[in-house]
Amino acid sequence: MSEQMAIDASVLDDVARRAALDAQNMIPLTHEFPEQCRRALEIARQFNPPTPRLPIHNVVVTGLGGSAVGGDLLRVLVEDSGEMPVVVNRDYQMPAFVNDHTFVIAASYSGNTEETLSAFEDAQDRGALLACITSGGELAQRAAHYSAPVAFIPKGQPPRSAMGYLFIPMLLVAHKAGVIRRDPTPELEQAIALLERAREAWHADVPFVHNPAKQFAARLYGKLPIIYGSQAYSTVVAFRWKTQLNENAKIHAFSNGYPEMNHNEILGWVLAKQQVPNLAVVLLRDHVERPKIVARVETTKRLFARAAEVHEFFAEGQTLLARMLYAIYFGDWVSCYLALLYGMNPTDISYINLLKAVLEKVDEDDPTYTEVLQKELRAIE
Repeated sequence: MSEQMAIDASVLDDVARRAALDAQNMIPLTHEFPEQCRRALEIARQFNPPTPRLPIHNVVVTGLGGSAVGGDLLRVLVEDSGEMPVVVNRDYQMPAFVNDHTFVIAASYSGNTEETLSAFEDAQDRGALLACITSGGELAQRAAHYSAPVAFIPKGQPPRSAMGYLFIPMLLVAHKAGVIRRDPTPELEQAIALLERAREAWHADVPFVHNPAKQFAARLYGKLPIIYGSQAYSTVVAFRWKTQLNENAKIHAFSNGYPEMNHNEILGWVLAKQQVPNLAVVLLRDHVERPKIVARVETTKRLFARAAEVHEFFAEGQTLLARMLYAIYFGDWVSCYLALLYGMNPTDISYINLLKAVLEKVDEDDPTYTEVLQKELRAIE
């Protein structure tokens, strides 16, 4: 293992090799995330949400993939200090409760996500109050048609690397609409400053021996990561880690959270070693956890250790918002470094593009769509 770790460290510190693998600049985009957040804050300050015709009773954020992550973060923040329920929708249609008392935020980085476009139309038909966050595309055109305001964000990067652009306008829109009473701007500025400080230890030019993110990636190399959040916000962060490991490193990863996993998934660890010999548990922790959660985590750590390596990461920051962004940012770095360890281009999404190509050929209104689909599937084989 020590020889393998030395090879891993060499890959991560080799500037030329790093540039060759990261041909589409996911690592520079990760490096620039704090600056992205500052630009997103300026965009959000200038964006005005629609004026409600009726009292808002609930909020739905509709989006997929990287465009939906902001909705998950907003939901957690509103649960902590907000005034009404927030639901994140990842489907073609809206939940049945959506009506003219619902504020719908449609988020699509490209503006062309078919599920989001369909859900946007459904929300319009139901009379919901609409606002959009996008870089353009079809969503911007439909928003203009319905006179729905749009927060335009810069285009030209993978949606998963644009979380600041997608989340921060969403957060300020929620505040301006009365969903969150306290102005989040001061906390955002503090959180961004924290990310800038953290980056000094995590960025790509910091050698392996001094870089916690590179070292964490090396610990996960060759393993199947299972990521657990110790509480509500870190469970959302755990899911973000999982999806970043999927998209950037091209590996399977799974996520869950406490206390829910103690009521079902805990028993999967009885035979875990027989199922998968190379498991790694990542526990996303907080320095302030209620005693019952501490007891749950410390007990299950010992059970996990019978079948897997166990690693912990503690979020830093004075506010919930800061700790969420800090833990997400570290996970983004880890996923990029793990991609390099596997010799992968972090930006490549060839399987997603293949799926989209098939979906473009399938017209739901065409009675022969089954035959068309089968033809496309045979081409894949």
